[in-house]
Formats: sequence, C-alpha cells, structure tokens
Amino acid sequence: MSKPLHIVMIHNRYQYAGGEDISTDADVELLRDYGHQVTLIEVHNDIIKAFSQLDKLRLFAETAWNFKIYREMRSHFQKIKPDLVHVQNFFPLFSPSVHAAARSLNIPTIQHLHNFRLGCLNGYLLRNGRICEACVSHNPWRGVIYGCYRNSALASLAVWAMITVNRWRRTWQEDVSGFITPSHFAANKLQEIGIRGDRLHVKPYVINSPACDGSGLKVSNQPNFLFVGRLSPEKGVLLLLKAWAALNRPDWKLTILGDGAEKLKLEQFVTDLGLENVSFLGYLPPTQIMEVMQSATAIVVPSQWYETFGRVVVEAFACGKPVLASDLGALSELITSEHNGFLIPSDRISAWTEKLHWCGTNPEALAILGKNASQTYQELYTRCINYQQLMDIYGSVLSP
Repeated sequence: MSKPLHIVMIHNRYQYAGGEDISTDADVELLRDYGHQVTLIEVHNDIIKAFSQLDKLRLFAETAWNFKIYREMRSHFQKIKPDLVHVQNFFPLFSPSVHAAARSLNIPTIQHLHNFRLGCLNGYLLRNGRICEACVSHNPWRGVIYGCYRNSALASLAVWAMITVNRWRRTWQEDVSGFITPSHFAANKLQEIGIRGDRLHVKPYVINSPACDGSGLKVSNQPNFLFVGRLSPEKGVLLLLKAWAALNRPDWKLTILGDGAEKLKLEQFVTDLGLENVSFLGYLPPTQIMEVMQSATAIVVPSQWYETFGRVVVEAFACGKPVLASDLGALSELITSEHNGFLIPSDRISAWTEKLHWCGTNPEALAILGKNASQTYQELYTRCINYQQLMDIYGSVLSP
C-alpha cells in the first residue's frame, strides 16, 4: 500500500476465549505495527447473561438482521470515514447488517470466515461427535430438526433464519467485497456451501515468533506432551486421554492448556482413571503458551472436526516443536507426516498411543522433526509474509 489505511475491525467475542479472538487481536496488532490506523469495535457474548427474556427474544430476531446496529454503524462510519471495514465475527450481537451499513456508504468490506457458520448452524460441520455435511450445498433446515446449535431447536431456528435471510437478500454477493479464510481446505468447503471462489482469499492466521528462543527454559528429561485449545468435544481431548491411559507411562507428563464446557468432565475422567501425570493449567495468554511449548517434547492436536486452520500447529512450528495431529481438515494441509510431525487417524486410539510412545522413545529423530517444523514456519508463516498476504487482499477489494 502506498499510504497507511484506516481499517475498522469488528468482532463479537465468544463466552470462552478461542482462536477467533486471538486471530482478531493478532491482525489488529500486525496492522498497527505496520503503521495503519485500526479502529476496533467489539462486543462480548457475556452481556447476554444479563439479558431479560424480552431482550433474548429480540436477539432471536436480530441475529439475522439488526436494524439498530445498522443505524449505529452507518452513523459511526460516516463520522470516521474508514478505507475498509474488516468483520472478524458478527455472530450473534452485530448481525450481517454491519456489511450493509458499510456498503451503503461505498466502503468495501471483508468478512473473515473462521468457521462454516454460513452453511452449518453450529459452524463445525459436526453432529453427535461425528463430521456431518448434511447441510452442505443445501438450505440448513435439517440443523433445526437436529438442534445443532446449542442442542436447542429454538436457538437453531435463530441461526437458520440468519443464514436463510441473508442468502435470500444476497448479503454475501452484494454487501461483502471479499472473504478471508485461513486454509485452502476451508476455502474449498466454503465454496461447496455457496461462497464464490473468486471472492475467497486464503490467509493463514498471524503467528508471532516466540518471545524467547527457549535457551533459558528447563526441558524435562522425561517426555512431556502438550495440548492447547478449547475444551469442547470436537477438540478430541477425551480421545487423547484414553490414548494416554493406554500408554501407561506414569513417568511421562501430559499438560492441558485451555478452558471450555467440557473441562469438568475431562477432569473427572482423569480422576477416575488415576492419571496423576495429567495437569490442567487453564487458559493462558498466547505469549505464555509459547513459553510452555518450548519446554514440551511435542504438541498434540487430536481434533475430531474439520479445523479451518490449526493455529496451535503453527505456534508449535514457530517454537521448533513437531506436532501429532488428526488427519482431518486443514491439519493435513499444515503437516507433512514424518517431516514436521505426524498425521494420525482421528478416531484410532491405538494409533495415538503408538505415536505418543514413538515420540517419547526416539528423541534424536524427534529433534530432526523439530528442526523441520521451524523451517516450515520460517518459509510460510512469519509476520512479514502474513502482512504482505493481507495487504494483497485489501488491495484487491480497494481497487476500482
């Protein structure tokens, strides 16, 4: 870009902090570090807890289209006159009306697609713990019957209305200038859902280099594996714990970083099996996560759904750590098996146990995988490379 831009970044934060929140913060930081002006407008789902029943009924309708937000955002955009509006997440408190507000003033908009919400009510393409594509290429009415969003037919109806109303009014074709998604796998799946391929841009998430090189960190003599992520069923932590129990190496250590709705269930499972070598450390900020990574033997990503990217994989690469991951979604795009990690059948507990054992008993071979992981980061995922990708995308929607 020949001149610094003024970008409005819009984001609706979820109750539990996750990859979308981290991605938003990283994009804002990246743009500001390169001299651009970023106005961050965000809300947090925690405010819904204080809603009255009337407020919740109103939100039911406003998830599809929020006229109040439309008026507020249009007025705000008129005052600050940004070059571009970048929407990270509009669901459920902003609604897609933020795009129409910007386009009414001829301001280009970008919609970041972190999941599959535009074609799947829960955004995961996951149902009853299994991958589900019943609504791909179709109207997602089946998701209402299944109660795919929060196991509630009523809540699912609200999300179905959001998808259907905005398909009907052609929001994605007429109000959005372009879309960003973090992997080619996600882009292909989103095309199946109905997003035009010529308007989809692939940009991985911003992954910073670790704050330190790990030279001052104490690395355990015993194998020490690490899981980082949201503690929810699709992340596969229960499968990992079953594989860990089968491994039966009480002198090895498994650390679990993150929080989520499944935390109590997982802690109870660990207690019931007497797995004293498993530790739950809760949520940590990204810089501290990468410090912990640098003292780990390897990082484990046992996802049971189509990850659209796999931020933790590239964070591990930045720390020079190999990754054991499920062979699903974008994870297969990031990892070259036996080069910078291993791809493992997502549902085979015995295969996970086998690879955990191999990594714990082959330190020299694992070190080579770690060096390859670091090289992968340097070649594909540095901040400089990511910034240029983002500027190319912005340029494509700002060009007359």
